[in-house]
Amino acid sequence: MAIELGSNFPQRWQRSPVDFRQNVFDELQDICSFLGGQMYERVVASQARPVLPIPPSVFPVSSVEQELKKSFLQNADDLIEQHLDTVRQDLRKWLHGEMNRLLADSLKKPD
Repeated sequence: MAIELGSNFPQRWQRSPVDFRQNVFDELQDICSFLGGQMYERVVASQARPVLPIPPSVFPVSSVEQELKKSFLQNADDLIEQHLDTVRQDLRKWLHGEMNRLLADSLKKPD
């Protein structure tokens, strides 16, 4: 979901009081911390463009993500198993046909 902040958001942000911007950064850091992220240093509002020092690998894998992955892998394995029988049967039919053809070719009398 995208939030439309307006084309002049950067100018409005820079004109907002430093205390307000600091409160926004502090709240974002609290949210990240609550969600399991680790903050290496406190972001301080200034006139310069802020950069949040959160590497993408900081967030731990959630139990929901683990369960989804486990469920997906199980479903994939089940799907593969279901189709393996069909593939095996088709391969047997093809191989049987090829063997019969080769056998018939080898038994033909040369002209």
